[in-house]
Amino acid sequence: MLVLIHKECGGPALEESPVGEVCAIPVDRFPFPCFTCLEEIVDESEVRLSEELGI
Repeated sequence: MLVLIHKECGGPALEESPVGEVCAIPVDRFPFPCFTCLEEIVDESEVRLSEELGI
């Protein structure tokens, strides 16, 4: 599963990522608070995609 990671704090940007298995960032959801640090994420340059293995 793909997860949105907030570049500044390194934690998950959303509680549950709507990204799923597609490689698209949900740009219609900006701005939103980071799930981990609560800092406002204003655009896609502040996040990255990471693959979570779920082991």
